[in-house]
Amino acid sequence: MTPFWWMGSAGFLAIEASYVPQIARLHRLKRAEEVSFFFPALNVLGRVLALVYALGQHESVFVSGFVMGIALRLVLLGQVAWYRRAPAELAVT
Repeated sequence: MTPFWWMGSAGFLAIEASYVPQIARLHRLKRAEEVSFFFPALNVLGRVLALVYALGQHESVFVSGFVMGIALRLVLLGQVAWYRRAPAELAVT
């Protein structure tokens, strides 16, 4: 593994990990009115399409990063959907 592989992996980890604070915040607040449903939905779609490309090009750094990104964005998307449907009593004020 080259230094460029490590830099690419670290870059993907930093980009994908940037979603963790938002996921934690939504979990703590138990509400998601401020978050657009289309933001994580389009982001997941983009990651899936990029994953298909990365698989076709045999780019392992990108494949692992996109898989991690898809998982995190699906969690965020699920939270937005869940908290928007959840009863108002779950909301922390």
